[in-house]
Amino acid sequence: MAENNTDKLEKSALHELKKSIFANGFISEAEVKHLRDLLLAGNFDKEKAEFMFELKNSVSRKKMHKSLEELFVETITNFLLDDDETPGEIDESEARWLRAKIQSKGYTDDIDKKLLVNLRKKSINFPQILNYKPETVKTFEGFLFGLRFVTFFAVLGSMIASIILFITSSMQVYRGVAEFFDHFGAAEDGNIEHLVATFVSSIDGYLFATVLIIFSMGIYELFINKIDPVNKVLDSRPSWLQVNSIDDLKSSLGKVILMILIVSFFEHSLNIHYTTVSDLLFLGIGILLISAALYLTHIGGGDKHKNNHKH
Repeated sequence: MAENNTDKLEKSALHELKKSIFANGFISEAEVKHLRDLLLAGNFDKEKAEFMFELKNSVSRKKMHKSLEELFVETITNFLLDDDETPGEIDESEARWLRAKIQSKGYTDDIDKKLLVNLRKKSINFPQILNYKPETVKTFEGFLFGLRFVTFFAVLGSMIASIILFITSSMQVYRGVAEFFDHFGAAEDGNIEHLVATFVSSIDGYLFATVLIIFSMGIYELFINKIDPVNKVLDSRPSWLQVNSIDDLKSSLGKVILMILIVSFFEHSLNIHYTTVSDLLFLGIGILLISAALYLTHIGGGDKHKNNHKH
């Protein structure tokens, strides 16, 4: 009971001192000495530590006697290092509490920095979350992080190029359809081959336009932000649009580029005149290589799907 009454008297005296300090916004050397006597008279608990942070953050440095800085650093250091559970160390809960108190005002002042320097010297350990970077480093990192928005030019450029390719390929299809009706009923093999080449060329354009769309969406999600309309329907999201890393983007682009090469091979094979056996041999080798590429792509995609299914 005697200890409880003593604690009540100390807290009452601290409350009165706090009222007088906040009333005039100034703390003198005599008040700091009185504060020291009150704080060190009994146990320096968490409530007193938070009172010191409140006092330090409320009084202007110009109206604060320098001895308050020394008292603040001394009492908070002792509070963190002289406990019974982890003497001489800053445990995880203490580190989180200290970081929260320092960050409560949005910046690290000179007194906070002195406290951290003192703790670094006297503590056996120093938690990683208490390592504050210099303002110049934080400013540069903020600028560097904001630089990611430069990739928006790549996103916008790819979108524009994709739209142009879709329009151009559609115009090729339109010309092919118009040519078909112009020569409707004619049984010329040359016209059929020309139409096939025209339509295959338009498919080539559509595929490359698709590559540009995948590229623009992937770059946007990797560097700028996730696309909300897509995230809201993740179950219906195509696998080739699931871009979580640069490797995913390269894989998606690689598959579509492979399809473009296959279509281009088919387009060129229509325009080649096969006059010798070696021409047919080269055509067969090309078809085998394309088949092997498709098989390897299918195997790689299957393994990736199994891994994702496991996770």
